Amino acid sequence: IELIVTVAVLGILAAVAIPNMRDYTDKQRLVSQVRAISNMAQLARSEAIKHSAAGAANSKSISMTVSGTAVPWYAGLANGTAACNSASTCVINDGGTDVPHWLTATECSGCTMQSPSGQIVMVFDLRGLVSGGADRAITLQSPMGKQLSLTVGRLGRISICTPSGSLSGYATC
Repeated sequence: IELIVTVAVLGILAAVAIPNMRDYTDKQRLVSQVRAISNMAQLARSEAIKHSAAGAANSKSISMTVSGTAVPWYAGLANGTAACNSASTCVINDGGTDVPHWLTATECSGCTMQSPSGQIVMVFDLRGLVSGGADRAITLQSPMGKQLSLTVGRLGRISICTPSGSLSGYATC
């Protein structure tokens, strides 16, 4: 009888815990992927500022390309203002060495990019400002329908929010 009661209690606990664990894992994968994109944008901004401090001859801008139409979607960094579209073209020259900066849906398999619907290129200049005159939003959706958005402002400010309010711990966009 004790064994039957123990097995029943464990069954009830498992029935409650498994859906919550799936939800938690889904949320953490989405958050991790959006933070990786945020870190890439922060790196682009800091690299543009760093190279401007090295002197006028070494001043350069860094572009961040984000494409929601490619399968899988991607984000990458490159020197200058041109878009990049592969791991071999998304590189930044750092101290004479080309360092690749390429990101796809590695941490959140099944995550889809809701926006941008096409390809965008954000160019960070020597002051860390973004060219183009408009804030840029990148929104990812998890397999369970949760959404998280990263906004890069014209002044280079990067913020994360949830468009649908579906993710606790983040402000609603």
